[in-house]
Amino acid sequence: MNFFRRAIRYCWRQKVRSIILLLVFTLLASAALIALSVGHATAEETDDVKQTVGASIRIEIDSGNTNLYGSGSKNEWGTAYQYNGDYITQEVIDAITKVGGVVSYSAESEEGYYGAAVNFDYFPGAFNVSVAGHGQSAPYTVTMNTALSVEFLNGTYTLEEGRHIQPDDSYAVLISKELAAKNGLSVGDDITLYSMDTQREDTFEIVGIFSGTEGMSKDAMMSDGIPANQGYIDMNSYQKMWNETTLELGSLDVYIDSAENVENILETIKNLPEIKGKTFVYSTDTENFDLISTPLSSIQTMVDTAVIVIAVTGAAIIVLLLVLWTRGRKKEAGILMAVGRRKLEIVLQFLVENILVAIPAVAASLGLTALLADKVGSYLVSRTATDVAGLSVTIHSADIVAVYGIGVLILISAVLLAAITVIRLKPREILSQMN
Repeated sequence: MNFFRRAIRYCWRQKVRSIILLLVFTLLASAALIALSVGHATAEETDDVKQTVGASIRIEIDSGNTNLYGSGSKNEWGTAYQYNGDYITQEVIDAITKVGGVVSYSAESEEGYYGAAVNFDYFPGAFNVSVAGHGQSAPYTVTMNTALSVEFLNGTYTLEEGRHIQPDDSYAVLISKELAAKNGLSVGDDITLYSMDTQREDTFEIVGIFSGTEGMSKDAMMSDGIPANQGYIDMNSYQKMWNETTLELGSLDVYIDSAENVENILETIKNLPEIKGKTFVYSTDTENFDLISTPLSSIQTMVDTAVIVIAVTGAAIIVLLLVLWTRGRKKEAGILMAVGRRKLEIVLQFLVENILVAIPAVAASLGLTALLADKVGSYLVSRTATDVAGLSVTIHSADIVAVYGIGVLILISAVLLAAITVIRLKPREILSQMN
């Protein structure tokens, strides 16, 4: 009978031992494979976050610098000071948009324009004051790009019909779904607003209708306090209302494609010929990226540590079990050597016995990993990275090769260590110890 047949018979006779080893191999391999798979899924998710969750750079005039104001001029209301620093112009914006990594930009002035309804009606407040015979006015945010306005970014408002205001729009307006329904207005219709500041009427085209004001207070003191009455107009029309021939902004938000490169892009912008030396101040916002990527990094560190712990602990457990069981087979080894079996053949028998148990453990661990990997990933995300929508865990072939390749090395090493405790002895020594 060769060593292979002896190995099969031994595994069959020692059913308890074989089942224990099968469970140990399966659990250790599954744990390692799950950890590696979750680790790779986390790394992939982190890469996606770097590309999809961008950051912004805010460029502002240095309005807080008192050295940029003149001595002031007297008038009937006191002393007026004129800001003498640089403004953000179209030339500055055009230069910034050419920088690699810049995907969009916007500037807005919340409640920058108050318009009284001329050919439609607002929801009334408890008290109403007429503006030039047109009723009370309501505030509009003056913006370059409503898609980048905070209410749309954080989900307070949702575009329901039409499109967002874009930087090249002129006399475009976004109104609430409630206000549109009240007046029977649709995308493409015109509304006319009167501004007491500019003392003129202007007609705007409705390019989009948004929701999100539903259920908000309709019992405000004034109609300008009712969210459904508030809307958005474009920056270009606002400039034309004031007969301004050049664009001069106090601030600009620049959006980039990767929060990881925000500092590099900021340095590039600062050194543009159109910007370098101008009286601007800069700040960066990577809050959304940090909110998501930091927990993901924690998960990555956690699973990396888990892989190391599983490998070390697993190796120790396997070596301990095999050494204990192999020491109890001294008599068997002594008899085999006494009848002329070589030590190498005995070692191969020990190795085959464990490989025969490891083969079904491979199949069992693959099934267990497929069943639990997504659940483990979801659990870690729910406990650590609550701002991540989900983690799709895929079992990669490279991970399978790594886990079972390392497992084979650990198994061979453990068998050799266990076998040394027996085969280093001579047959007579073994048999005399048994006696």
